[in-house]
Amino acid sequence: MTVRPTAHWAVLGKTPQSLDDYDVIGSSTGALSKAEFSDWLKSFSSGTVEPKALPRVAASHFSRGGESWLGLSLQTKPESQDGFHRPYTMTWHVCLRWEQVSKTPISYRALYEALQRKDFSGESPFRLSLRDYDPPRLAGVANATARRAAALLLTGRPVCVVRAELPMEQRLDFLDAVAALLPYGMRSGLAVSTWTNSASRHRIRLSFAEVAPAHGAWELPWERDVPHDLPPEARLYEQELAQYEHDGLTRLIRRLAALGRPLDLDSETDRAEALMRVREHTAISLASSVKQVLPESLDSLARADEVRLHELNAHLSQALDRVTDDDRPAYRDIVKRNLTRLPDRLAGSPTTETFFGILLRLLYGPVLHRHDLENLCLDLGGLREVPRPLARALKAASARCDPLVKLLITYLIGDAGMRQQLLSNMTVEELLHLIGRSRDATVLDSVLRELGGRGDRKEVAQQLHRHRYLVKPISACLGDAGMEHHRSILQLSRGRLLLPGDVKEIFEALDETPPQAFMLAIVAESGRGTGAALLSGLTAHALRQLGLEGPIKREIEDGLTRMTAPALTRALRSPRRLFGGRLPATTSSQTGRIRTVQDSLRRHFPTPLTESDVEAALDRLEHPAPLTDLLAIMAESGPGTAPTLIYWLAHRAVAQLNSRLTAESLADIDQGLQRMTGPRRALPLVWRSHRGQT
Repeated sequence: MTVRPTAHWAVLGKTPQSLDDYDVIGSSTGALSKAEFSDWLKSFSSGTVEPKALPRVAASHFSRGGESWLGLSLQTKPESQDGFHRPYTMTWHVCLRWEQVSKTPISYRALYEALQRKDFSGESPFRLSLRDYDPPRLAGVANATARRAAALLLTGRPVCVVRAELPMEQRLDFLDAVAALLPYGMRSGLAVSTWTNSASRHRIRLSFAEVAPAHGAWELPWERDVPHDLPPEARLYEQELAQYEHDGLTRLIRRLAALGRPLDLDSETDRAEALMRVREHTAISLASSVKQVLPESLDSLARADEVRLHELNAHLSQALDRVTDDDRPAYRDIVKRNLTRLPDRLAGSPTTETFFGILLRLLYGPVLHRHDLENLCLDLGGLREVPRPLARALKAASARCDPLVKLLITYLIGDAGMRQQLLSNMTVEELLHLIGRSRDATVLDSVLRELGGRGDRKEVAQQLHRHRYLVKPISACLGDAGMEHHRSILQLSRGRLLLPGDVKEIFEALDETPPQAFMLAIVAESGRGTGAALLSGLTAHALRQLGLEGPIKREIEDGLTRMTAPALTRALRSPRRLFGGRLPATTSSQTGRIRTVQDSLRRHFPTPLTESDVEAALDRLEHPAPLTDLLAIMAESGPGTAPTLIYWLAHRAVAQLNSRLTAESLADIDQGLQRMTGPRRALPLVWRSHRGQT
């Protein structure tokens, strides 16, 4: 489709035999005045041009009242003389509003060809018949020098091409190609010329000359290496452009032509946007390319075509640094549908190992994470097992992974030696941090075995205390069935049965009420006389959890003191409490509940409560028992009743976990209770009928 924009025009020169200097001797009327044309043309003059450099074509820009214009000039060889018998040149100039130019891309060559066909007479603007923008032609002209010139322009300095013995039209095509390698909007501020006089200062950013000017321009030899190092911004842009050839370069030029928003080469931000736009296109192109190449690579793998797989590896590797997370789901889907088997003869192939290394980065990124390993078995499910090339690729990838992922990789590839070396090189702090992040029982077992073999038990104990005995990670990892792992942690921290001070220290390290499994682990690992410490720890956490303060807290603490005191041989009981009158209640809803339960206890039992009363009161509680009700019973309890409450708490915990506890664990809990509370009449705990069973 032919584009026909409205062009305004001017002619700069002299009339035959005139004694005047160069000036606008004719122009269209309307948008721009003769004086404005004159200022425009003279501001982009490049000095006296040698006859051999004529005709000369130059593109320039102009701004008037906030409106931008793009112009193209043709300076011809002298055909006449002025009044001083000096030959003079004529410059024919056409210009278009940027608003017109930005909607439909226009090349310098198309403007030049249209300009040659026009009759510069009269006073009216005329329409130009411009041929379509031609990305394939521009891609064919864009050589290595054009790429280098486009990259150097993004430094903000002019570029001068030297030592180029080329006809004018070929130079014009080169300028067109350089501009095409930049976002189209940069033409709004880009002045170019097929020739400039290096002895004159000018505003032209890209031109040809005999020698480069001495005022800060880049000197770019034609089709030769630049003898200096490129600035980082130029090097990055040139590297981006160097990835494209033929059809790929055509597509890039077509995309850049669609970026018509004006950009200023003097603006560092706008120059950075040019690099960003090319990188965006690169990412899109590479994503499309990978979608085509990846199925062929998988097919080559299945056919054991190692030669072709090697070629495709090189192509896929170019995309590794440009693949985005948005692309990966599509690649994973391709692998799921096309990865079927690995021929035996490629099992030891370095090419296959390279392919799997590339595949891991394509599907999951440069660094593997835990969820990537979880997905890997699904994505590569067609292999049935981890083949040797994939195992080696995973081992190589593990060097960039965090310790937990490294450890999981050792399980995936079955490398026990690598696993042991990894664990033995880690500090106690790192091992405990590993448990804190893990949700895998196998990992937990390995780390606990490694910790058990460490000689410095004191350091292990200190770190376990700082990590709150890993109560949350183990509970989250294994649920209620993790009692044995909780016990392993307690054994690592002390290496003996727990003493009352140990139990107190453990509860002080916890930031909330421990789960049932951890409480039973403490019971199983406790020595003699630790019941009071266990009950004190549980009570302190319950008070914090409910936010109880003031009188009600003191009543509960007084009850705890009585419960853990030695039992009286004869209980002093009275319908009226012997331990002080009722204290004023607070407005807390939790306190109100406790007061209600206390009143109910007083109506049914004389106070303070004896062991049998506590047992009867506990049996009446709903399941699970509210903390407020337990604290109310504690507040009303008499001396020596702590064992009853401890046994009841253990009974309820075992009832919840019974189906997941072994007979040995049940027996250990029973023995621990006997040590904690001393010999006493045993409550009818549920596990007594399961002794010796699993």
